[in-house]
Amino acid sequence: MDSVNGNRAVNVPAVSFQHVSRRFGSVTAVDDVTIDVAPGEFLSLVGPSGSGKTTLLMMLAGFEQPSAGRLAVSGRDVTDLAPNHRNIGMVFQKYALFPHRTVADNIAFPLRMRGIGRSEREQRVAEVLAMVKLDGYGQRMPAQLSGGQQQRVALARAIVFEPPVILMDEPLGALDKKLRQHMQIEIKELQARLKATVIYVTHDQEEALTMSDRVAILDHGKLVQSGGPRELYEAPATAFVADFLGDMNFLPAEITGMDERGIEVTVGGRRVPVATSGCWKDKGAVRLAVRPEHVTVLPGPAGQGLSGMVDRLVFQGSNLTILVSVDRVGQLRAQVEAQSPLASLATGDPVAITWAPERAHLFPRAGS
Repeated sequence: MDSVNGNRAVNVPAVSFQHVSRRFGSVTAVDDVTIDVAPGEFLSLVGPSGSGKTTLLMMLAGFEQPSAGRLAVSGRDVTDLAPNHRNIGMVFQKYALFPHRTVADNIAFPLRMRGIGRSEREQRVAEVLAMVKLDGYGQRMPAQLSGGQQQRVALARAIVFEPPVILMDEPLGALDKKLRQHMQIEIKELQARLKATVIYVTHDQEEALTMSDRVAILDHGKLVQSGGPRELYEAPATAFVADFLGDMNFLPAEITGMDERGIEVTVGGRRVPVATSGCWKDKGAVRLAVRPEHVTVLPGPAGQGLSGMVDRLVFQGSNLTILVSVDRVGQLRAQVEAQSPLASLATGDPVAITWAPERAHLFPRAGS
């Protein structure tokens, strides 16, 4: 039996994509995707441009028809239903508000389409305006609102008819960074209050990690990996996932020895610490990956680890990125706290580079 956050039993998925594909002529935008979304779950779809994430969302909304596969909402097959019969809320990046209708009229529109009487419409509109912190804004026009306020109106319109599933397509993409971070918190708090299932498309990996219960990563239309944010960040299944979510250093490496205790890996002619499973059977070229925050920089010439030289220090507010040229390897990035003693390093200083064995990942060398 599935569960959400390990504590809520679920029998029927809120949303189910069953071997869904979408082709546009000779181009396959979505390629045989199967994934279930539990009731109350916040699932983010991420991937590079053209990976199929928005097409997948549009098929669930009913604006695109799958070339193959089936779509279900709360166990009901909706593959062939019109968008207005799917009982799904939708929030777009460009808000899609009616410019010549008031905020209240915009929010009430889906209720009017469902034949809800005026008195109940007004009550529900007032409730959701309070929910999205726009009390007293009902008679304003969209043009009188800021971008963040317009996004709240779009969100209110999507939830006013109490849909069990809400789809969001890059809803914060048009906002500046500070407002976007504020709206992330508001959306998560609202979703928790409503206990709604949210499927969220974003190009912002940090946003996906911050907001999601689970993240599904797409590449060239295929589902590459899905899991909790921490799981994907700390245990990526492929080099693509490792590179796509957060910053990652990739080093050319060689598996040079194997025995019952594990494997020996060398980088730039030096043995380096790696703790890995027994999935590697052959010696040869690999890619070693380690995240900047897991790289340890030691001032002075290398006694152990890799020898390097400081190229540059980049101040990033609370963090400091140290760019290091490593002998026979290339440039690595290390991330430390801005107040670290390493902030006193200067360009050209010799350093040693190492990391904890369990922080390194091995992937096949590209083309091998």
